[in-house]
Amino acid sequence: MKPGALGSPGVALLSRGPLARGCELCFPGLKAVVFVTGLCDDGCYYCPVNRERLGRDVLYVNEERVSSVEELLVEVYRQGAMGASITGGDPLIRFDLTLRVIRALKDNFSESFHIHLYTSGRYATRQALIALDRAGLDEIRFHPTRPGFEERIADAVKYTSMSVGLEIPIAPGLEKWAVRLIEYSDRVGADFVNLNEMEFVEPNAEALLLRGYTEDPRRPHTVKGSLEAALRVLEWAGRNASIPVHFCPAAYKDSIQTINRLRRTARLDRAWFEEAKGPLLVWGEIRLGEERVLAPPRPGLIAALAEEVRGEAYILEGYPTRNRRPVTLVERVYPPGGGGSTL
Repeated sequence: MKPGALGSPGVALLSRGPLARGCELCFPGLKAVVFVTGLCDDGCYYCPVNRERLGRDVLYVNEERVSSVEELLVEVYRQGAMGASITGGDPLIRFDLTLRVIRALKDNFSESFHIHLYTSGRYATRQALIALDRAGLDEIRFHPTRPGFEERIADAVKYTSMSVGLEIPIAPGLEKWAVRLIEYSDRVGADFVNLNEMEFVEPNAEALLLRGYTEDPRRPHTVKGSLEAALRVLEWAGRNASIPVHFCPAAYKDSIQTINRLRRTARLDRAWFEEAKGPLLVWGEIRLGEERVLAPPRPGLIAALAEEVRGEAYILEGYPTRNRRPVTLVERVYPPGGGGSTL
């Protein structure tokens, strides 16, 4: 660290330099999140991946579990995605599958479909990096979990045409580690650095508490002091580094990125009887015993139909998932009464 390094966060900005292309596409919800596998050999104490995925060899696209590359492509299409982020676990543990996914996305959605990938670098040999580049990977992001793994950043810069970045979590006590890795990334010619606010969620809460971290009461689901730590590093980077450095708040993922992705999916994947309402879909449903008839959410129309067949009529809403499971009863329109309860 250079003299006079980490000072007050007061004048720091959230970004020093341009965003990586993968980040530009995430903001408007144009990136599909492809979870290739939950297998990982790094065991990071702060890992926020839930127990349904971590340590399990499962494949997801956004919130949907899929069983094949073909199903994966369908989910990407439903979203209308213009790119994908490949994550895990460590996708390089399932290297052959990762290459198949990259090639399939490029073949089915065009060469301009932007793909970035996250890895610790443990399995990012020179041969693996060259193979990823040849398959069409546009951007690779390293999270060096062990000393020496950062050398994979230099290898990727030297031996591939991919955009190469460093992406690490930030919390109090990790500032010097972040500065060291930023200095290295800058020196070897990497393209960008992302600092992710450390999350405080159920899968990692116990491990974080044991290390003295607590949840920020002002910023739910984040480690207290992470924002301030990030701002200190950003201020240092503004004075000492030439590489672009960006801070991504934890709330961004749920309040902006995920909502924008759901809005886009709802708008593009809605059925003839559904209406998009932000990240949700709204539809009418007429029930007669076990039978259900779906219809546009027009109270007068579905009430008249329900009255004629002596059934019940509801207006429901849910997220644009494949199964369209309703999450909220908006209104019971026939017989009158009720509404607003969670199903």
